Amino acid sequence: MNEITVVFNLESPQEKEKNILISIGDRPEENLLFKFIIGCDGTWETLREFGFEETVEWMPKEEGKYIIMVQAKRKDSTKPFDYVTRLDYIIGKVEEKIISNVNLDKQLLDLGDKLKVSVDVKKMPVMYRYWIRENDNWELAKDYSADNTLIWSVKSTGKQEVLVECKTLDSKNKYDDFEKVQFEVKSVKKLEITNFKCLTEEMLVGSELVFQVDAAYQDNRMILYKFIKIYSDGRIKCLQDYSTKRIVEYIEKKDGDYRLLCMARDMYSQNEYDDRAVINYTVKPYREVCIQSFTSDLSSPQISSTNVTLKTIVKGGRELLYRYIIDGNEGEDSGYIKNDTYLWKTKKPGEYKIIVWVKDSSSKENYEASSTMNFTIDELNREPAKIQDIILDKDNKLVKNDTVNIKVIAHGGTELRYSFHVFKDGAEVEKIDYGSCCWVNFTPEEGGNYEIEARVKDKYSKRNYDSHYVINLEVYDFMPARIDHILLPTKEYYVVGDNISYSIITLNTKKILMRYVMYINGHQVEDTGYVKHKKYALTPKCSGVYSFQIYAKNVDSTKDFDCRRDIKIIVHEALPVTNTRLQFDRTKININETLTVTAASEGGKEVKYEFYLMERGDWCLVQRYSRKNYYSFIPFSTGNYKILVLSKSEHKRSAYEDYAMMEFNVE
Repeated sequence: MNEITVVFNLESPQEKEKNILISIGDRPEENLLFKFIIGCDGTWETLREFGFEETVEWMPKEEGKYIIMVQAKRKDSTKPFDYVTRLDYIIGKVEEKIISNVNLDKQLLDLGDKLKVSVDVKKMPVMYRYWIRENDNWELAKDYSADNTLIWSVKSTGKQEVLVECKTLDSKNKYDDFEKVQFEVKSVKKLEITNFKCLTEEMLVGSELVFQVDAAYQDNRMILYKFIKIYSDGRIKCLQDYSTKRIVEYIEKKDGDYRLLCMARDMYSQNEYDDRAVINYTVKPYREVCIQSFTSDLSSPQISSTNVTLKTIVKGGRELLYRYIIDGNEGEDSGYIKNDTYLWKTKKPGEYKIIVWVKDSSSKENYEASSTMNFTIDELNREPAKIQDIILDKDNKLVKNDTVNIKVIAHGGTELRYSFHVFKDGAEVEKIDYGSCCWVNFTPEEGGNYEIEARVKDKYSKRNYDSHYVINLEVYDFMPARIDHILLPTKEYYVVGDNISYSIITLNTKKILMRYVMYINGHQVEDTGYVKHKKYALTPKCSGVYSFQIYAKNVDSTKDFDCRRDIKIIVHEALPVTNTRLQFDRTKININETLTVTAASEGGKEVKYEFYLMERGDWCLVQRYSRKNYYSFIPFSTGNYKILVLSKSEHKRSAYEDYAMMEFNVE
C-alpha cells in the first residue's frame, strides 16, 4: 500500500470548487501506466483511465471526506494493477477549531474489543458525528447528535482511524471542525482445526456416537463450533449450532454412510467460519457376527442313540439366529432358531459333517458366519466320559497376573483323566497333560482373549478326549471401570434447596476415578474433571431439568472414559400446592352482615389465591389472583351461596394447582 508518491499543489483541507492538481512523485519503476480515482461516501469516480500522463486536475464541487486512489501497472501486465496508493483529502472550510482533543481509551485493541471515544470541545453547544475507517473505507458510525462519546465494536484487524466532525447548532456547513485519530486492532493467530475424531469405538445403530474436535488458536480467544450431519443423499441436519462445546453426541437410528462437518470460528469473527473439517463415518446396524467357538459336549466318536449337544458361542449381532445342518447317514436341518444350542439325537452310525450358520434376524444373507466339525457315530457300546460343568472361582473378566481356579465336574468312564489347554488369539500357549487332578490354577501374564479347553477321557480310552468344554476369559492390563450401582435419594419429588446426593458403587474402588458433568435445562454448568471421590452432592438453587453425566475410568486407562451413566431429575420451584381449605369468620351468616372467608393451603411458594362467588345460580369472579388470602363481602339477599378459591404458586403458569369450595345459606 502507498507504493507511489502522490503530491498535491494545494494541501488538505481546501474549499470546494478549487482546481487541485494531483501529480505523481516518486515511483517504484519507470514506464508505468497511471489511473486516477476519487472516492467519497462509498461512491467512486474515475478522473482518468490508465495512461502515461502523470498529472490530473480535480475540481471538487461538494464538501466531504475524499479518498484519492492512484493505481499503476506495467504496459504488458495482465493484472488489474501492480501498485496502488490511497490518500485522504478533506474539502470544507474550517473557520475555527472547536475540537480540543479526541480521546481513545486504548490505542491497541483485540478483535471484538469495544473502542471508547470521547471528545473535548472549546465551546458549547455543538453536535458530533463519528466515522470509522476500516479497510480504506469510511463508515458512518454515528450521525450528528449531542453525544460526545462513541462506543464501537471493532470488527476487523489492522490500522484504522476514527474521524470526529463537529458543528454548531445553527451551522449550515457539513461540519465546522474535524479531527482524526489512529488506532490499531491486533491480528489474532489464525484458527486451525488440528484434529477431528470419533471417540466411540464401535459406531452402531442405537448407541451414542461421540465426536470431538481440537483446534489451535490464540490464547484468551473464545472459539465457537457448529456441527452438521450430512446424509448420503445430501440432506443435512444441524446437530449443534455455534457453541463453545467442542464435543457433540447423538444417537443414530439408521445404519449407513454419513459425514460430519465441523465449522469453527472466533466469536468476534465476521466470517461464516474461520476453518472447517469433515469426518466420514459408517454406522453399522450391529457388531459383526463372529463365531468364537463351535463345540459339542461329547467328543467324537460316540455310539448310536447318544444325545450330543452342539453349542455355538458368537459375538456381535443384535438378535441372532442359528441353523444347524447335520450331513450324513441320517441328516437333519434345524432351520433358523434362536437357541445357541442344539440337541442332536444320534440314530445311525457313520461319518457326519456338522455345519452351523449364524446371522442376525435382519440380515437378508443366507448366513453371516459359519463353522464346521466332523463327527463319527459307531456301534460300539461304551459309557462315555462327559463334562457336566466347569466352575470358576472368579468372573471370566480378569486382570493380568490375577489367578483363577478352574474346576471340572465330569462323570462316566471307569477312571477319569483331565487335561487343560490354553489358547491365546487362536494359538496354543500352554497345556497340562492328562492327569488325575480335576482342577487347575491359571495366571495370565498378558492381556488378551484366552480360551481354556478342558478335556476329559477314560484312563483306558484311545481317543484324544472323550468330552471337552471351552471357556473364554477376557484378560485386561487393568480392569476397566464399571459403575455397578448409583444409589439415589429415596425422594421422588425434588424442590429448590433440597440436598441431593449420589453415591457411586464401583469395583476396585481405589483405582477408579470419577467425573461428574451437570447440565441445567441443557446448559452445562459444572464439570468436575476426574476426581477420586465416589459421591456427588448438590443443593439446587433454581428449578428445571437437571441432567448428570457420570463417567468412570481406571487410573491407568488411556481412554476418555471406560463407563458412563446418565441421570435426569426434575427440580421444582416448590412442593405443589395441596390441602387448600376455606374458613368463615362466623358460624351464623345473616343478611346485610359482613362475611369474611379465609383460604389456607400447604406446600407451594408465594401462594396466590383467586376467589369466585356463586349467587342466585351464577358464578362471578370477585377477586383476582393475589397474595391476599381472604375475601370479604356483604350478602344482600337470602338464599344459597357457594364460594370457590383457586390456589397456585407465584411462579406457576397453570390456571391453578389446587382449589376448595364451600356452600352456605344466608338467613
